[in-house]
Amino acid sequence: MSEIMCGKGDYFPGLITLVHAYLDYINCDSITRERLNTYLDFIEKRSTGELVTTATWMRNYVRSHPAYKKDSVVTDEIAYDLVRMCTDIGLGKVHVPELLGDVKINPVTAEGAYEVLLDSKRAQNERILELLQRYKTRSSSSVLN
Repeated sequence: MSEIMCGKGDYFPGLITLVHAYLDYINCDSITRERLNTYLDFIEKRSTGELVTTATWMRNYVRSHPAYKKDSVVTDEIAYDLVRMCTDIGLGKVHVPELLGDVKINPVTAEGAYEVLLDSKRAQNERILELLQRYKTRSSSSVLN
């Protein structure tokens, strides 16, 4: 997953790099770019294993629950507590750093989403190659910071 998202040397730049190149190409506004950088950083951390997946977090939650008897049985109490915790995380009431890192993802709204028109000119091959080369030489963490 990490190679797909972050790239593999000169062989493939990675999807995150391609997204950054595309955002440059369309002249993405800074507010949208900042929000997207937050998401792309999150995706990168998830793909490299720095952040656990939701499935891993849920397994760990069940295994560490006081009512779990290590018998592969998820009781009603455990299931209820898990669903309650997932709801609280989704509503932003509880922050779980191993799952979300230091990022709080706010709801995406349509308000202000169409203030900047995107550049819709057809991309020229040399421009695309220039953008990809520029991003390939930069580490993804320096692009996101």
